[in-house]
Amino acid sequence: MLGFLRLLLLVACLAALPVQATELKRAEPAERQELAVRYAKALQTELGLLQALDAIDQHAGEVDEQIVRLSVDMAAATDALHAAEKARAEAQNQLETMRVSVQARLRAILRLAQLPTLRFALSHQDFATSVAKDRLLRRLLAHDKQRLDAYRKELNDLARLTTERDAGLQKLADLDQKLHAEKARAEQERRDKLALVAEIDADRKYHERIGRDLDIANRQLTERIEALQEWSERKYTFAMLQGKLLAPVAGRIEVPYGEIRNARFGTVTLHRGLDYRPAGGAPGQTVRAVFWGKVAHIGWLTGYGQTVILDHGHGWHTVYAHLENIKVELGEVVKSRQRMAEVGQSGSLKGRYLYFEIRHNGQTVDPAEWVH
Repeated sequence: MLGFLRLLLLVACLAALPVQATELKRAEPAERQELAVRYAKALQTELGLLQALDAIDQHAGEVDEQIVRLSVDMAAATDALHAAEKARAEAQNQLETMRVSVQARLRAILRLAQLPTLRFALSHQDFATSVAKDRLLRRLLAHDKQRLDAYRKELNDLARLTTERDAGLQKLADLDQKLHAEKARAEQERRDKLALVAEIDADRKYHERIGRDLDIANRQLTERIEALQEWSERKYTFAMLQGKLLAPVAGRIEVPYGEIRNARFGTVTLHRGLDYRPAGGAPGQTVRAVFWGKVAHIGWLTGYGQTVILDHGHGWHTVYAHLENIKVELGEVVKSRQRMAEVGQSGSLKGRYLYFEIRHNGQTVDPAEWVH
């Protein structure tokens, strides 16, 4: 679908930006052979290579999200572990204080047992003497029993806190292991993607496969836009604004609309939109609607990543691709210059940028003639 354009941009970009392409280092022959085997099916099916690249990108995105979740869990587990260890240390200190107190009290009782009065009270004589002895012992030992009970409770609390601390340590170790595994997976995804991009630039087989995929994807995109239900609630026509629209993002046009010739293979590809490289290239660059319209599509499209299509009525549509943090909803009517998303790198083969196109009745027109 919209995937055609994404890698239209790929071939376009690799052709139009030879310096960038040459920075992609090809894998060793054995690694390239392994890559070819792994993606042999993608080279044989329609849109296969585009879909394989998108699958890598989406999977890598999922792994990155998992890494973020694991990092949050690790931070929470670390905080819980520190809290448990602090509580355990406090309990241990309290227990030591109580142990000293109990020991001192027991020694005092032993010393009291040596006194004549106490020996008399503890001796076995008549009933009255036994009652007096019992009362005396109750008074002497009541407080000590409370101390012993509190001491036993502190022992149990310390054992429980130690168990919690040990469980926290194990959880932290498990999360750390999972995090390292996910990072390794993400790194493998990135290597695969870079290797495929390098092969597309250097290997005619991959390059021609992409060209065929782009043609098919272009037809699918045209059919998709033509199948959208036309929005009839409009006050002004998009056609009146040629040359008056503001760019959807602050930045420079990196790849223009039109034919792009590949210097290596001599192939010519039609780039059907504009590639905007945002100013500074930093995350968070705002993407705005060039004109008011209705959100006709939101979601991932092969080759384009996260994409928004606006219906402006009378057969006019604008396409915004490789987005992140989309702020609008399907069916929402947006105003001119309304913030819709941020420039991202979803489905992108060259980092963070915006792909933008204008279509009339499904056919592309040069956006440079419309925006200034």
